[in-house]
Amino acid sequence: MIGFWEVIARSENGPLFKEKKFDMQLAAAARQLAEKYDIRYNSQKVVPDDDDLADRLYQAALDLFLEVGIYCRDTGRLIQFNREEVVQAVQNAPRTVTYGQGRDEAVMTSRRVEDPTPPFVVMTPVGTPVAEERFVAMVQSYAQEPLAQTFSSAFSQTINGRPIKAATPQETEAAIWNVIKLREAARAAGRPFIGIHNLVTNAERSDATLAAMQPAFGVLPNDGLGIAAISELKVDYERIKKVVFMRHSGHNKYGLYGPLLGGFAGGTETTAIVHVAHHFLGLLAYEAQWHCGFPLHLHHGCNSCRELLWLIAVTSQALSRNTHSPIAVSPFSAAGPCTDMVIYEMAAISIAASVSGANLLACAPARNRHPERATGMEARVCAEAGHVAAHQKISRREANTIVMDLLARYETTIADAPLGQCLAECYDLATLQPSQEYLDLYQSCRSKIGLNYSLL
Repeated sequence: MIGFWEVIARSENGPLFKEKKFDMQLAAAARQLAEKYDIRYNSQKVVPDDDDLADRLYQAALDLFLEVGIYCRDTGRLIQFNREEVVQAVQNAPRTVTYGQGRDEAVMTSRRVEDPTPPFVVMTPVGTPVAEERFVAMVQSYAQEPLAQTFSSAFSQTINGRPIKAATPQETEAAIWNVIKLREAARAAGRPFIGIHNLVTNAERSDATLAAMQPAFGVLPNDGLGIAAISELKVDYERIKKVVFMRHSGHNKYGLYGPLLGGFAGGTETTAIVHVAHHFLGLLAYEAQWHCGFPLHLHHGCNSCRELLWLIAVTSQALSRNTHSPIAVSPFSAAGPCTDMVIYEMAAISIAASVSGANLLACAPARNRHPERATGMEARVCAEAGHVAAHQKISRREANTIVMDLLARYETTIADAPLGQCLAECYDLATLQPSQEYLDLYQSCRSKIGLNYSLL
């Protein structure tokens, strides 16, 4: 099996290549492979039940990765692999990952298509901007959710009243503050030892991030970091330096992949191929223990639209059928909190992902762009929809009917989705409980989703 330092050596001595040429080659190769393997998007089957399609997609992604490899921005070189190396990496990948301590210990495992085992639920506001004085309240609203098995961070726009600037002392201070406040939120939620899957979200540089990874700040041995690929199929040394630290520290690490439909990856079918190929990057360049995808529509900035629902379902099936690595999907909605639309969007994505073999990283309301438009309630929607789909043993065909019905309720308003309410409007900040308005709205919407919630 290829070693980590051999991968780094290839980043230093692989073929020199222009980045723009790499982008063009990737796009052309993905188009050819979509044709070769007959990968076709079906707008009426947003949750496909075609095992052969899933397997063909996996093979197309493997061929793409073998043809184009990984582009290293720092060296301008290709990191390339042969088929045996990639297959061995898949075969030797971890099957489980453990977060938390004591009664809050939780084990993520891989899932199969139509798996009756409920999805592992990772809860986070996915970096939604928040004022520092409400940071703890926002992330606590996720950590306190009964179905949360780990949690993570929002994005505080200032620390001690000072804006965060990359590559400055303030960035290091922000990273340390972020970790301290996350553990504070865990204690406030009554779950002091719950795992934190991504300890730092408000710093990009490795020196700032690694400065914060200290037990004195509240870091537990099996907390971790998410390490993102650069779209599409690219890495740089800032990310890989974090991997070096994590290999020695024993902290958990996962790969984070956000291919853009309408970007270099192209259309729906080719973006699906590119998305699956990113998982090989995560195994080989990051030694990822699990993988999270958040494919997005270039113009809509969410993944609740018809094309992305299909992409999420078919790529999850391709990976869950052909690998044993734990995978997760991160739902991004167009609408914000306390709207019926956000409930329908989150349920649609979570059902499509759950029946297709994925776990859930929940979630990003309001495209995660709008300050304080994120609460634990949206994560609750995702978690409960995924759990009920598993408990009720919903088939892919049945899920397609449910998801198509949900899609019909919001699809025409994706471009102009309501932002809804901010945290302080739909939660009581003194008790940190959702408003009665939001609870009533969710109860009303749940009755229309078509799942038996009494199974929870």
